[in-house]
This record gives sequence, structure tokens and C-alpha cells, in this order.
Amino acid sequence: MRKILISLFAALFTMTLSVGVVSCGKDEPTIEKPDTPDNPNTPDNPNDPNDPNNPNPGDPNSETVMTVAQQKQYLESVALEFMDMVPAGEFRRLGELGKYITDVYINYYNWDRVGEWGKDVFNAAREPLGTTSFETRSEYWGNYTYTYNYIYSNFKALLMASNFKGHFIAKNGYWSYEQANDLQFLFYDQQGQTLVLKVETSGMTAKVHAFDVEDWTGGYNDDFGYTYTNNSYYDRTACTIGVPEKVIVTLLQGQTQLVKTTVTIDLKSVKDEEFDLSNDAVNATVKTELNNGYVLNFSQLGYKGNSTATVQFTMTKNGKALITLAASGDLSNIPSVNVSAFSSEMFDADDYNFDDINGKNAFVKLDVLGKVQMQGRLTDVRKYVDYLEKADENERSESQFKSYINQANELTDINLFYNGKSTKQATVKLEPFREDGWSSSYWTAEPVLFFYDGSSYSTFDAFFNDVDFSRTIDAFKSLANAYANIIGEQIDW
Repeated sequence: MRKILISLFAALFTMTLSVGVVSCGKDEPTIEKPDTPDNPNTPDNPNDPNDPNNPNPGDPNSETVMTVAQQKQYLESVALEFMDMVPAGEFRRLGELGKYITDVYINYYNWDRVGEWGKDVFNAAREPLGTTSFETRSEYWGNYTYTYNYIYSNFKALLMASNFKGHFIAKNGYWSYEQANDLQFLFYDQQGQTLVLKVETSGMTAKVHAFDVEDWTGGYNDDFGYTYTNNSYYDRTACTIGVPEKVIVTLLQGQTQLVKTTVTIDLKSVKDEEFDLSNDAVNATVKTELNNGYVLNFSQLGYKGNSTATVQFTMTKNGKALITLAASGDLSNIPSVNVSAFSSEMFDADDYNFDDINGKNAFVKLDVLGKVQMQGRLTDVRKYVDYLEKADENERSESQFKSYINQANELTDINLFYNGKSTKQATVKLEPFREDGWSSSYWTAEPVLFFYDGSSYSTFDAFFNDVDFSRTIDAFKSLANAYANIIGEQIDW
């Protein structure tokens, strides 16, 4: 089943991103679904595409269906154009600087002073509650009883961004500290030019109980024949963090801004201090701007427990969209559990019914350069996984295997479009294939392309072969090697 899942997701993602890769180998917010204006087949406007066998020449959103040979040529031209637009040379300066920072300041420098500063800030915010909590868990093995007792002395800490202030200056393998009203790290590049990494926050703040810090303070064991007891003592600090509306992280080289990341959080979606995965919501955006003209923009990151999850992402270069991703889905059967619970020594995933979590009406659309769109729907994720597992369990029964694969295919609708038009050029489905083993045969499934020019289907290996896509494969290897050389790595093809 895992092989089938990996293959299907490869069909949905890699095909539009890089053809050559496949060839090589309680004021609650309203979470809106992604908007994809370049193609009318969006989650909000799921128009049925034109009949691929009879496109309407009078419809401006329709186009002629390409033959298999034409599609190979077109996909290769788009892949080559995309790789031409992201040459490694445009990232050489940032790549070499990143490697230098990693080698020198992260791997070589002593960070003890930074750690001590963090502990001092934490301890200053820590307050004893004057209470003790007791939790126990028992296990039984035959006639033996194992009991684990956890005894907690309770503390609380409110960690605000304004608590973490100071300037750290790199010198002779260590970080020296100076008091300041903001947070900055000052160091140097290969040429001795000053680098400044600074963190800024602004706007209102919401308080969220994010995690607990549990420090073991002692313990002892009691062993009486068939009864074994372990007693462990902890200081448990409930850490509430102040979530700001906006966080900006900037890397400056002299007066030049190299990288800027801006995180914006909709605080209206944070209801109270405990974030319950089953019903709470959060909306955010994350935008990273590079000095070479590239912008990575998550314009929407939305989550509402047992309701909806959405993502919208765009990668642009000098204002031109290179890659656009839109995804959404309906969530259900998420158990009630607070985020803070995951950090507890007593947390046990078996106490929660995570296995029943499901996603329905899942939608994903990938767009490359506005020229190739891969758009897919999956009506029920849990049923789909169950069918694939059943197929895997019946790999030696042709009729059973094919039945489960057919049922899985009925839950999907994955199609290939070009130039933002609504005419289907191909669709992706799983197809059963017989494999001969040493002693008997078995069945497996692979994603295949069904073309709308009347031709038969083609497996991905057959379609993206190293003859028809030789230029793409060579260009991809050259591009990958160029990126690897920036940081001194080698790729073994």
C-alpha cells in the first residue's frame, strides 16, 4: 500500500513540478478555501471541464486536446523553461553564505552563553504554584504488576517575546552578551562584513498554553516480589507563550537585506489559553523575501479542528509566478486533545483515537508557470487508504485486488490541464499489473496516464522515459549538481 500511495502522490506533485525527477527515478474566523484565479476549476468554482473529445472552439477557456507525442514535447519545454528560470548562480551568494554560517557559527561556535541567557529568562518568568500533582499508570504482565507514579511540584511561566532581549556578538569562538531593547545576533561573513540577524514582534498578543517543561528531581523503586513500583519526582512548569500578531526575522549584510521572513497570525482565531485540536482554529501567513528577487509566500495557512484545513502557496521571481499550490480539505474525527498535552511524560497516543482521523473532499492544485496544471480531488482519505490496504492484503487474488483498486479509483479525480484551460489533457488513475515472483505471481498497482486523444494509457515510467525526456534529465542533473556544488556537496547519480 505504501508503494501505491507514494506513486500516486508522485503523480500529483512531481509531474507538474519537474518532469525530469520522475524520469530519473469565541469569535471564530471563517476559513476560506484557496482561490486559484488562473483556472476556473477551483474549490469554490468546481466547473466540469469541457468534453475532452469534443472541445468547444467557441469557448475561450477550451483548447484542442494534444496527442501523446505533443504532450511529451510540451511538458519537456515547460520543464526546461522552469529550470532556466531558477539557475543555481542566482542562489550562489546565499548558498555559500549559508554554508559559511553553518560551518563557523553553528557548528564551531560555543553557544553556552546563549543557553545560559535563555535559562535566566525562563527562570525569571517562573513562579511556584504551591501545589503538587500525582499521576499513576499500571501495567500487568502475567502475575507481575508494574506501577509508575509521577509526582509533580507545579510551576507556571508566562513567556513573552518582550522577555527575550539582548545583543549577542560573535568573537573568538564565543558569543558575548550586551543588554538591549531588542534581540539581535551580530557576526561576520567570509569577507569580514557585518551580518545582523534580528527578530522583531509587533501588534497585540494572545496567550496560549503551549507546552510543559518537566525536570526530573529524583526517584526510587520499590520491589516486592510480584509488585514493582517506580516513583519519580518532577518540577513541572506550565509554559504559556505570548503569541504576537506579527513576527519579522531579518538577515542584513551591511545595509543590504538578504532575507526577510514575516509571520502574521490572526489572533481572533485563538479563543483561550488551551488550544484543543478538535475544535480550535488558527489562521496565519508566512512570507519569505530573498534579495535575488524570489519570494516564497504562504498567503494562507488555515486550520479549524474537525472542519477545514487550507494552504495556498506561491513562489515568484521578480513578480512572476513560478509555482502555485492550492490545497484544502474537510477534517473529521480529530480527538479532543490540547497541544500542551504532547509534552507531558504521561502522554500516551493510545489514550486518544487518532486512528479515526479522516479528511474528505481533499483538493490539490499545482500550477507551473501558468502553463501546466495538475488538479486532483480525493473524496474520502480514510476509505482510500483502507481500499489500498485491502488490495495489498489480497495481492495474490486477481479479482479481489482489482476490485479494491477500482473502488480506490472511484474516490479520486486527478487531471492534467494546460495553459489554465478547462480541457482535460489526461487523467491519472491506478492500474493493476501482474508481477511474477520466484514461486508465484502477485499483483501491484501503479499510477498511469489516460489520454483524451483516444489513445490507450501509459505508465509513468513509459511516458517519462529517458529517450523522450533526455534533455530534461540532463538539464535537471546539471541544475542539481550546480546547486550541490554551491555548498560543496556531491550527488551520486
